[in-house]
Amino acid sequence: MAGSNVTIADVAEIAGVSKMSVSRAINGQPGLSEKTRQRILAVIEEIGYVPTIGPKARPVGSKLVALLVAGITTTYMGEIIRGVSNAAERLNYGLMLYSQGEERNIHRTSYYLSLLGSNQVDGVLLVVPHDYEAIINDLKQHELPYVIIDHHSKTGNEPSVTATNRKGVLDAMRHLLALGHRRIGFITGRMEITCAHDRLQGYRDGLAEVGLPFDPELVREGDFHQPSGFQSTQALLQLADPPTAIIASNDVMAFGAMDAIKAAGLVVGRDVSLIGFDDILMASQTYPPLTTVRQPLAAMGETAMEMLVTLFHGKPVLSPRRELGTELIVRGSTSPVAGR
Repeated sequence: MAGSNVTIADVAEIAGVSKMSVSRAINGQPGLSEKTRQRILAVIEEIGYVPTIGPKARPVGSKLVALLVAGITTTYMGEIIRGVSNAAERLNYGLMLYSQGEERNIHRTSYYLSLLGSNQVDGVLLVVPHDYEAIINDLKQHELPYVIIDHHSKTGNEPSVTATNRKGVLDAMRHLLALGHRRIGFITGRMEITCAHDRLQGYRDGLAEVGLPFDPELVREGDFHQPSGFQSTQALLQLADPPTAIIASNDVMAFGAMDAIKAAGLVVGRDVSLIGFDDILMASQTYPPLTTVRQPLAAMGETAMEMLVTLFHGKPVLSPRRELGTELIVRGSTSPVAGR
């Protein structure tokens, strides 16, 4: 069971909910608990359900937007989807959700490219997609307007909405340095995504501000998933001179780092300070609560939708790249370096 052979009824049956509940989950509408919404989205991703709307079902002059995401099982993605959905409803635009799955799959990418080029949609929003270059080239060939969320081209010429990723990590570094930390580890995200590069640069900026050298052994490459946060932190703690603080490039990897610190018999926030990035809901509910860099995920989704509507109307956007501000949220997972 996969792709076009899957119906909304199949999703409802597997998730144990009504078809109306599936529709609400897809369109980000109220009336569902977050647990139920996440269960439905996980089933959609697992069996490859893609909502389809035939030409006859579309009112004359209507606009339909495709939202292509790399995966929909995280609160991070859910917040962006919520922002996009709110803006689409406010602006009276239809919305179709496509999930690539968490891992790169060239066959699924080809499948989505065929759907996006089938004249069913008028524009596309993309959130940190796999096979980014292939997708963008295909959208240009079909002359489909698009906006990228949480990723941008190196030239900055593609329409995109991001956060101040570099400054966000620099703020985190300044916080740790002010607490007396000098051995600071860093866990990157997927390095083919520019936001991961920007966050790593913020780490390097923080070191440079106080004249500390960049030490490659203190940097571990992650992938934005919890296991890589755990494994990277294990490796950092096994160094002959381990870090007294660690910054993870998202909260989910920071949760993995928390587990690794505790597994090593150490106390988060006392023996090792820890900072994440995103400020998803669970960040405030861990023990200890996670210090993190908040990025306005829902606002990023809304802004991207508004930019796409501007492109629909043939109007130039004031700047092809929009950056929304981040904020350091200090909680219990950071403290002065031991002995200070």
